[in-house]
Amino acid sequence: MRAFSTKLPHIELAGLQSGPQSFPQLLALHGWLDNAQSFVPLNAHLDSFHRYFLDFPGHGCSGHRPTGGWYYFTEYVADVVAFIEHENLYDLHLVGHSMGGYVAQLVASICPERVSKLTLIEAFGLYISTQGDVVDHLAKAISTRKRLAEKTAPIYPDSERLVKLRAEKSELSEDLARLIIERNLQPVANGVEWRIDPRVRLASPIRFTEANATDMLKHIVCPVQLILGDTGHEDLRKALAAWQKYVPQLQVHTLVGGHHVHMQQPEQVAQIIGSLS
Repeated sequence: MRAFSTKLPHIELAGLQSGPQSFPQLLALHGWLDNAQSFVPLNAHLDSFHRYFLDFPGHGCSGHRPTGGWYYFTEYVADVVAFIEHENLYDLHLVGHSMGGYVAQLVASICPERVSKLTLIEAFGLYISTQGDVVDHLAKAISTRKRLAEKTAPIYPDSERLVKLRAEKSELSEDLARLIIERNLQPVANGVEWRIDPRVRLASPIRFTEANATDMLKHIVCPVQLILGDTGHEDLRKALAAWQKYVPQLQVHTLVGGHHVHMQQPEQVAQIIGSLS
């Protein structure tokens, strides 16, 4: 695997890539607070593709949004569309884990001429507001922005404590957690600090509605498959029950594993990715 960076008009994106350029193109999008290295276990099993593993803005080695900018979900969609257009990618197999999967669905819905296949890992539909509490949610989001401005970034003596915490709070081994953590850190004089932009952690001020989710799903025309971990996020079963009918071409696979099943079962996940037609 080799590192790359791409300067777009509004931001510089970084990531990892592998495989001959002449091979079918695959673009993988990671989850919230993860980065391109979450796909390292998959890489060895995807050698029939030229693959891009992209860091979202504010994550990994990609740039941060300028002062006054925020990490709206729809801006991630715009970032990916800009990257696809910059690289002139067509007939693209788009793979997304968790947040990356939600982004990937919107990209596939608005760029059907470029995305020919869609693989979702522990993601389906959209996170929606079911309470109609837009005012309360917006007020809380603005309040957390103010509190963030008053905080100082912590410095840690090394990465090991953070690796152990990530492993304890997830189903990942320490070796798998380390892949993610270390790309999200940078060295400083007294140890390490987060490279990830703290604004990434703030809740979006606006939530989607059920009508938004169904409209998006109806506009996905390419073959779609969903890979679930049998101990992954339970709310995905509810999403499937509510919205699967809007994606009649959807194939669903369940593997032994958790929310990061692609890191735990990389060979099986890669076989499923390669089998989509």
